[in-house]
Amino acid sequence: MKHAALILAAVLAVPTFAGCDKAPTASARGRDAGTVDARHTGPANISVVAAVRLSSGYTLGVVASNNASSVTTGTAVAYSATGDVVLSVDINCINKSGGHAKLSGTVNESSDASIEGDDAYFEVNDAAIDQANTINLAAATEGPTCLQSPEYDLANIAAGTVIVN
Repeated sequence: MKHAALILAAVLAVPTFAGCDKAPTASARGRDAGTVDARHTGPANISVVAAVRLSSGYTLGVVASNNASSVTTGTAVAYSATGDVVLSVDINCINKSGGHAKLSGTVNESSDASIEGDDAYFEVNDAAIDQANTINLAAATEGPTCLQSPEYDLANIAAGTVIVN
């Protein structure tokens, strides 16, 4: 039952984006506040919201922020391109530079129980053409945080949007 609920949550969190293949206009992108890091302490009021589908069919939904008390929270939900893995990540770190954000956290639930508890890290880019990459995993406590993660090849999104504020 847990897996059916997780799959339903992924489908609801990242719907098919019929007719939504354009990013917000340039005027909506005037939100950039420069380069800031946030991990349970640090600058307040950072947010990342994304609902994207890559051309491979991989889907990703993210809602994460560093609130006014400088506490980073959020969730990412991903659905693999082949449909065999659905996962949910508790976000605990955001590293923002312009419209580019690296995020990391812990897999809290998955249709593949063997990855629950693993470290998860990925990035998104809020630009004229929004970009994202798939969630990368590492054994618990062995993965990089958003402050340490290397740069990955980002792919242009096929549908949806990324907002880094």
